Amino acid sequence: MSDSPVHTLDKEALLARKDQELHEWKAHEKIVFRIAFILFLLLVVPFTARWYNLFTETDWLHLHCRHVYSIASGGFGIDFVDIETESGKWGIASYINLAITLLISIVVGLLWTLVDKKSKNYNQLYYWIRVIVRYRVAFSMIAWGYRKLLPMQMVWPTEAILRTPFIDMQEQKLYWQSVGIVPGYEIFLGFAECLAGFLLLVRQTTTLGAALTTVVLGNIVIANHVYDGSVHLHSFHFALLGFLLLWYDLPRIFQLLVTEKDVLPLHYYPSFDLKWQKYVRIGLKASGYGLFVVLLLILQWDNYLHDSYRIPSTPGLKDAKGYYEVSAFSVNNKSIAYNPFDTLRWQDAVFEQWSTLSYKVNRVQEMDRGNGGGAEKKDIDRTWEHAGLGGGRHFYYYDADTVNQVLHLQNKKKEYRVLKQTLHYERTSFDRLILSGLNEYNDSIVVVLNRNDKAYPLLDGRQSNVRAYD
Repeated sequence: MSDSPVHTLDKEALLARKDQELHEWKAHEKIVFRIAFILFLLLVVPFTARWYNLFTETDWLHLHCRHVYSIASGGFGIDFVDIETESGKWGIASYINLAITLLISIVVGLLWTLVDKKSKNYNQLYYWIRVIVRYRVAFSMIAWGYRKLLPMQMVWPTEAILRTPFIDMQEQKLYWQSVGIVPGYEIFLGFAECLAGFLLLVRQTTTLGAALTTVVLGNIVIANHVYDGSVHLHSFHFALLGFLLLWYDLPRIFQLLVTEKDVLPLHYYPSFDLKWQKYVRIGLKASGYGLFVVLLLILQWDNYLHDSYRIPSTPGLKDAKGYYEVSAFSVNNKSIAYNPFDTLRWQDAVFEQWSTLSYKVNRVQEMDRGNGGGAEKKDIDRTWEHAGLGGGRHFYYYDADTVNQVLHLQNKKKEYRVLKQTLHYERTSFDRLILSGLNEYNDSIVVVLNRNDKAYPLLDGRQSNVRAYD
C-alpha cells in the first residue's frame, strides 16, 4: 500500500467501483476471457486415452510412485501433428501443437462471442477454471518436485556414462549429469518446485505460487532449449499456466508497486451453502491432498530407499562392477587383435552395480534421444543408462545363473531387443573375467576382461546417491 491511508469515504468509493467492475465486464474483457477459457481447458484437461488408461491399468492395491506421478504430471496439451525434424524435436517447430491449440481457442472464443450477447460477466466460470488450473498445476509441481527433493530425476553418473567421451553424448545428457553430480542443487530445485505447488494449493497464496511457477519453469524451458532437452514443452505448459494464473492479479500488482496507488482487490467466490456441496468440496480436496501430496511422498521415499525409476534395481554380478579393458578377443576360435575399426571386437566393457553389461564396438546403434524417464517398472525397459549416448556402446540387461555361471543377455534398446547373447563367465582373479559363449549373431566368442580402476577428480569428495547392491 502507499504511505497515505485509505479514508473511509475513499474506501467505500473504491469498493463501489470494484464491485461494478466485478459485475459488469467490458466487451474486450469478455472476448479475451472466452478465448483464455478455451485455452485453459485444452491445456489442462487430458485428451489422450493413454492418460485415462492409467486409472484402469494401475493396481490400486499395490501402488507405485510411477503410477501416481504419471497421473499427476501427465495429460497436458494435445498432439495434433508430429514434426520429425530437429526443429520439431527441440526448436521453434515443436510449438506447433500449442499454436494450433491457441488458434482453436481463438476461433471457438469468437464463435462464443457471436452466440452469447447477454452475459455481463463470467465470474463463476473464471473462478472454476482458475480452481481447475490451480490444482492441476499444483499437484504436477509437487510430483515433479518430489523427484528432485529426493534426488532421483538427475541421478549420479553410471560407470558407462563416466567412460563415454563428451563428443558421444547428447547435450541434454551433459546438462542432466552436471546437475546429477550436485545432489544439493537438485534438492534445492525440488524444494522450489514443491514450494510453488504448495503455495498454489492455498487460495490466499496463489499469486506467489503462480509467480514462482512461472520463474522456476521458465528457467527449465531455457535450459532445455540450450541443451536440446526433451521436456521444454512440458515445462513451457507449466510456465504458461503459471503466468495465466498470475495474470489475474498483475494489474493490481502494477498499480500498487509501480503507480503507488491504493489497491482494494475484490474477488468473486461462490457460496457452498448446501451440505452436499460442502461434503463434495471437502472430499475432493482430501482425495487430492491424500493421493498427490501425502501418499505420493511416502511412495517416492520408499522408491528412493529401495529402487529407482531411472536405473535398474536388480543387483548385478557380485564384485564385478567396474570398467574393463579387453586384453584378448576371439570369434569362432580366431583371435582378433585390437582394432578401433573392427565391427566385432569389443574395445572395452562395463559392469554396473545392477544387472547391466555394456561394451563398446565399432558398430553404431541409433541413439535414444529421450530423457531416460517414464513409468517403466522392468529393469530392461529403464533407459537412463543409454539415453543420449552414442559412440558404439551397446547396453545389455542380463539374468545371471550363478550356479552354472552363465549370463543371459538381451539388448536394452527396444528396437534391438531381438539381439540376445548367452555367455559363460569365469573369474580367474578379482580383477579378471573371461566371458565365452554365443554372441548376438550366434558366433562363438571368447572375451578376456581386465578391470581398470580410474579416479574421477570431479567426483572426489562427493557422495554418490547410487545404492550399493553388492
